[in-house]
Amino acid sequence: MSPRHAIVFTILIAILFPYYYFVDRPEIKAATLKQEQESLLRLETIDSITLQRGDEKITYKKTADGKLYALSDPANKFVPQDLMQALAGLLINAKSVEIVAENPQDLSQFGLDHPRGELTVIAADKPAPIKITFGSENPTRSAVYAQIEGIPKVFLLGKNLEYYQTLMFQWVEGKQGKNA
Repeated sequence: MSPRHAIVFTILIAILFPYYYFVDRPEIKAATLKQEQESLLRLETIDSITLQRGDEKITYKKTADGKLYALSDPANKFVPQDLMQALAGLLINAKSVEIVAENPQDLSQFGLDHPRGELTVIAADKPAPIKITFGSENPTRSAVYAQIEGIPKVFLLGKNLEYYQTLMFQWVEGKQGKNA
Protein backbone atom coordinates (compact mmCIF):
# COMPACT_ATOMS: atom_id res chain seq x y z
CA MET A 1 0.00 0.00 0.00
CA SER A 2 1.36 3.43 -0.89
CA PRO A 3 1.58 6.28 1.60
CA ARG A 4 -1.16 8.07 -0.33
CA HIS A 5 -3.61 5.17 0.20
CA ALA A 6 -2.73 5.01 3.90
CA ILE A 7 -3.39 8.75 4.31
CA VAL A 8 -6.77 8.52 2.53
CA PHE A 9 -7.71 5.50 4.60
CA THR A 10 -6.76 7.29 7.85
CA ILE A 11 -8.80 10.36 6.88
CA LEU A 12 -11.84 8.21 6.11
CA ILE A 13 -11.58 6.49 9.49
CA ALA A 14 -11.19 9.87 11.21
CA ILE A 15 -14.42 11.07 9.53
CA LEU A 16 -16.54 7.92 9.76
CA PHE A 17 -15.70 6.79 13.30
CA PRO A 18 -17.23 9.87 15.02
CA TYR A 19 -20.28 9.57 12.78
CA TYR A 20 -20.75 5.94 13.78
CA TYR A 21 -20.06 6.61 17.46
CA PHE A 22 -22.30 9.68 17.87
CA VAL A 23 -24.98 9.27 15.20
CA ASP A 24 -25.42 5.75 13.91
CA ARG A 25 -25.45 3.69 17.13
CA PRO A 26 -27.38 0.50 16.28
CA GLU A 27 -27.19 -0.82 19.85
CA ILE A 28 -28.90 2.33 21.15
CA LYS A 29 -31.58 2.09 18.45
CA ALA A 30 -32.19 -1.55 19.37
CA ALA A 31 -32.46 -0.70 23.08
CA THR A 32 -34.94 2.11 22.35
CA LEU A 33 -37.04 -0.16 20.14
CA LYS A 34 -37.03 -2.91 22.77
CA GLN A 35 -38.16 -0.43 25.41
CA GLU A 36 -41.05 0.71 23.18
CA GLN A 37 -41.96 -2.89 22.36
CA GLU A 38 -42.15 -3.90 25.99
CA SER A 39 -44.30 -0.93 26.93
CA LEU A 40 -47.14 -1.43 24.45
CA LEU A 41 -50.00 -2.63 26.71
CA ARG A 42 -48.35 -4.03 29.86
CA LEU A 43 -51.21 -6.33 30.78
CA GLU A 44 -50.98 -9.08 33.37
CA THR A 45 -54.54 -10.28 32.95
CA ILE A 46 -57.65 -9.29 31.02
CA ASP A 47 -61.09 -9.06 32.61
CA SER A 48 -63.12 -8.17 29.52
CA ILE A 49 -62.70 -7.69 25.78
CA THR A 50 -65.16 -5.93 23.48
CA LEU A 51 -64.81 -6.17 19.71
CA GLN A 52 -66.69 -3.80 17.46
CA ARG A 53 -66.92 -3.86 13.68
CA GLY A 54 -69.50 -1.48 12.25
CA ASP A 55 -72.78 -2.18 14.05
CA GLU A 56 -71.64 -5.63 15.23
CA LYS A 57 -70.35 -6.02 18.76
CA ILE A 58 -68.96 -8.94 20.76
CA THR A 59 -68.12 -8.79 24.46
CA TYR A 60 -66.65 -11.55 26.53
CA LYS A 61 -65.65 -11.50 30.17
CA LYS A 62 -63.60 -13.62 32.53
CA THR A 63 -65.71 -16.08 34.53
CA ALA A 64 -65.99 -15.85 38.32
CA ASP A 65 -63.31 -18.50 38.83
CA GLY A 66 -60.92 -16.47 36.65
CA LYS A 67 -59.92 -19.41 34.47
CA LEU A 68 -62.19 -19.11 31.43
CA TYR A 69 -64.04 -16.50 29.41
CA ALA A 70 -67.78 -16.33 28.75
CA LEU A 71 -69.55 -14.54 25.92
CA SER A 72 -71.80 -11.86 27.41
CA ASP A 73 -72.90 -9.96 24.32
CA PRO A 74 -74.62 -11.02 22.10
CA ALA A 75 -76.64 -13.32 24.29
CA ASN A 76 -77.30 -16.95 23.31
CA LYS A 77 -74.40 -17.10 20.85
CA PHE A 78 -71.27 -19.25 20.91
CA VAL A 79 -67.57 -18.58 20.44
CA PRO A 80 -65.06 -21.35 21.26
CA GLN A 81 -63.14 -20.91 24.50
CA ASP A 82 -59.77 -21.41 22.80
CA LEU A 83 -60.49 -18.55 20.41
CA MET A 84 -61.28 -16.19 23.28
CA GLN A 85 -58.19 -17.37 25.17
CA ALA A 86 -56.01 -16.94 22.06
CA LEU A 87 -57.10 -13.34 21.51
CA ALA A 88 -56.60 -12.48 25.20
CA GLY A 89 -53.17 -14.15 25.16
CA LEU A 90 -52.18 -12.21 22.06
CA LEU A 91 -53.00 -8.93 23.79
CA ILE A 92 -51.26 -9.88 27.03
CA ASN A 93 -48.12 -10.89 25.14
CA ALA A 94 -48.22 -7.98 22.66
CA LYS A 95 -44.66 -6.69 22.75
CA SER A 96 -43.27 -6.75 19.24
CA VAL A 97 -44.78 -3.88 17.29
CA GLU A 98 -43.38 -1.49 14.77
CA ILE A 99 -44.08 2.20 15.21
CA VAL A 100 -44.73 3.67 11.76
CA ALA A 101 -45.60 7.24 12.76
CA GLU A 102 -44.87 9.17 15.95
CA ASN A 103 -47.51 11.90 15.68
CA PRO A 104 -49.25 11.74 12.29
CA GLN A 105 -51.26 14.72 11.11
CA ASP A 106 -53.13 12.70 8.46
CA LEU A 107 -54.65 9.46 9.77
CA SER A 108 -56.32 8.71 6.41
CA GLN A 109 -53.06 7.32 5.00
CA PHE A 110 -53.34 4.55 7.63
CA GLY A 111 -57.10 4.05 7.31
CA LEU A 112 -57.56 5.31 10.86
CA ASP A 113 -59.77 8.26 9.93
CA HIS A 114 -62.57 5.69 9.44
CA PRO A 115 -61.41 2.65 11.45
CA ARG A 116 -62.42 -0.83 10.27
CA GLY A 117 -62.68 -2.11 13.79
CA GLU A 118 -62.22 -1.37 17.43
CA LEU A 119 -61.12 -3.44 20.40
CA THR A 120 -61.60 -2.39 24.03
CA VAL A 121 -59.75 -4.16 26.84
CA ILE A 122 -60.66 -3.87 30.51
CA ALA A 123 -58.03 -5.03 32.99
CA ALA A 124 -58.09 -4.81 36.78
CA ASP A 125 -54.56 -3.43 36.87
CA LYS A 126 -55.42 -0.55 34.51
CA PRO A 127 -57.33 2.54 35.68
CA ALA A 128 -59.18 2.97 32.37
CA PRO A 129 -60.14 0.73 29.45
CA ILE A 130 -57.62 0.43 26.62
CA LYS A 131 -59.19 1.19 23.26
CA ILE A 132 -57.38 0.10 20.08
CA THR A 133 -58.66 1.13 16.65
CA PHE A 134 -57.70 -0.73 13.48
CA GLY A 135 -57.16 0.88 10.10
CA SER A 136 -56.14 -0.52 6.75
CA GLU A 137 -53.55 -3.15 5.91
CA ASN A 138 -49.95 -2.19 5.23
CA PRO A 139 -48.76 -2.40 1.60
CA THR A 140 -47.37 -5.92 2.04
CA ARG A 141 -50.70 -7.06 3.56
CA SER A 142 -48.84 -8.63 6.50
CA ALA A 143 -50.11 -6.31 9.25
CA VAL A 144 -52.73 -3.67 10.04
CA TYR A 145 -52.28 -0.11 11.18
CA ALA A 146 -53.54 0.52 14.70
CA GLN A 147 -53.71 3.28 17.23
CA ILE A 148 -54.26 3.17 20.97
CA GLU A 149 -56.54 5.87 22.34
CA GLY A 150 -54.53 8.54 24.10
CA ILE A 151 -51.28 7.63 22.33
CA PRO A 152 -50.59 9.61 19.14
CA LYS A 153 -48.36 6.90 17.63
CA VAL A 154 -49.48 4.60 14.81
CA PHE A 155 -48.43 0.97 15.20
CA LEU A 156 -48.31 -2.03 12.91
CA LEU A 157 -50.00 -5.01 14.53
CA GLY A 158 -49.90 -8.54 13.18
CA LYS A 159 -52.73 -9.85 11.06
CA ASN A 160 -53.40 -12.64 13.57
CA LEU A 161 -55.17 -10.11 15.82
CA GLU A 162 -57.52 -9.20 12.97
CA TYR A 163 -57.86 -12.87 11.98
CA TYR A 164 -59.03 -13.91 15.47
CA GLN A 165 -61.55 -11.10 15.49
CA THR A 166 -62.91 -12.13 12.09
CA LEU A 167 -63.25 -15.73 13.29
CA MET A 168 -65.15 -14.59 16.38
CA PHE A 169 -67.61 -12.60 14.28
CA GLN A 170 -68.06 -15.61 11.99
CA TRP A 171 -68.91 -17.82 14.99
CA VAL A 172 -71.45 -15.30 16.27
CA GLU A 173 -73.01 -15.00 12.79
CA GLY A 174 -73.08 -18.78 12.38
CA LYS A 175 -70.56 -18.72 9.51
CA GLN A 176 -67.70 -20.50 11.27
CA GLY A 177 -65.32 -22.26 8.92
CA LYS A 178 -66.82 -20.51 5.88
CA ASN A 179 -65.71 -17.42 4.02
CA ALA A 180 -67.62 -14.43 5.34
